[in-house]
Amino acid sequence: MTAFPSLSVPFGLRRVLSVDVTQRLRGDGTCERVWRNGHVRHAFEIPWSLLSAANRTTLDTFFQAIRGRYLGDISYTDPWDSVVYTCRLDSDAIELAEASQGRWGATIRLVEVADFPANKTPVVTFPALASGAVVQFPYRMARQYRTVVEAQEDDSEKRWEDLAIASGIQRWAVGGDLLTDAEATTLLNCWEGNGGPWAEMTSFTEPETATLYTSTHFVETECVHELVDYNRNAVRLTVEELKAA
Repeated sequence: MTAFPSLSVPFGLRRVLSVDVTQRLRGDGTCERVWRNGHVRHAFEIPWSLLSAANRTTLDTFFQAIRGRYLGDISYTDPWDSVVYTCRLDSDAIELAEASQGRWGATIRLVEVADFPANKTPVVTFPALASGAVVQFPYRMARQYRTVVEAQEDDSEKRWEDLAIASGIQRWAVGGDLLTDAEATTLLNCWEGNGGPWAEMTSFTEPETATLYTSTHFVETECVHELVDYNRNAVRLTVEELKAA
């Protein structure tokens, strides 16, 4: 294994979690979901802006040693939970820029390629903390229909619903840009344990109206977690109502 160099972890680091889940919404409102590879893949986007000349040399030497994307045995310890991942770089090029005297910037992206850790436990109840659901402003709710409109030669229209659901498909924004470590951990564990959009949650209480929904899931196949500052995290996801199992 090739050890990742001992460089300070900057705020602004982005942990990108992704799953290979295909989704197809049928005309009867059923959302078919297939988790193709059965694991969560991690990537790490590291944006340095204050590297010293010595640290710039360390990073450049490391980049040469692994020859860009060629070597896939980089041992990287996630600063969030101290889990060790086997990665490769996601680019064959690196750019090092000196923004001010002796202060260098560079961004690299590591992608997990092997030894995927065991999946976390599925979560059927959307998490709520003492302060309420893990939702911060700006909060959004959405409702969607799927209408087919066909123009006729006389400029009249024929319209029909592709989804025979009177209330439409509802969605709600969850997460926020200033989550505490505890809130971010709870939300990330929920998304990761459920394989993103794959698993169904049987209990989601919409925070604005306090309405309980008994069939929902996450929409995103990719979850971005940014370490903003001490005990401050950004994670934004979407929960969608399921009309059928």
